[in-house]
Amino acid sequence: MAGISISKSLTMDKKREAFEKACSKFSVPGVKLVLITEEYYDAALKFALEHFITHEPSHVALGVPWNQEVEKFWLKTLQLNLSLMFLNDETGEPMAFQIIDIEQYDDKIDFESIQTPAYKQLIRCCVYCDEQSDFFGHFGITETFHLLGLAVAEKYKRRGIARQMVNAAIDMIRNFRSGLVYVKVEGSSNFSQKIFEKANFEILFELPFATWEVDGQFPIQNTGIHKTVKVYGKKLTVEP
Repeated sequence: MAGISISKSLTMDKKREAFEKACSKFSVPGVKLVLITEEYYDAALKFALEHFITHEPSHVALGVPWNQEVEKFWLKTLQLNLSLMFLNDETGEPMAFQIIDIEQYDDKIDFESIQTPAYKQLIRCCVYCDEQSDFFGHFGITETFHLLGLAVAEKYKRRGIARQMVNAAIDMIRNFRSGLVYVKVEGSSNFSQKIFEKANFEILFELPFATWEVDGQFPIQNTGIHKTVKVYGKKLTVEP
């Protein structure tokens, strides 16, 4: 994988081809799997607001708002046309999504450009976890697929939907190339952690929310039953 840029090699045709192959293996009654392309951007942004940032423990504890800056981040990731969504096959209502990004070892964060204080704190925490987990050093790679946001609408929870979504994402990612493919993900809730660990993701780092310190302060408190964030990695062996 080293020396080969995922982002440069993935044309829209290749993305659609990989998605269609994943669809051929996907079968959940009443659920339609879609690739989030332009026609679904607005629905995905609305879903992120209603079912992710208002529920994800660190977002809630830090009070991250939904504003233009945060929405811009989500839209930029969606525009990679790699993310997936489940729709109710009868009503077309969004049920769940998995946001997928491509991350490189030398990606840099310009903290000075981030204007929203709570959002800046969240990004600082993410960078800290990245540094401690040393994902790229651990696997000896320079680029990876990154599962960013996993969310399920409240009315569809406790049906195994999140697990099916992660499986669909992994199936699609497998289709992008032969050889070895790597996937990185953070689990910040008890529920997502169970899903990733059952899928045999390796735990690279675990941070108790309440212990994360910035300038003598501990900004992530009151996360309820969800006490830690874990950084996971997985190497996918793909048939040539």
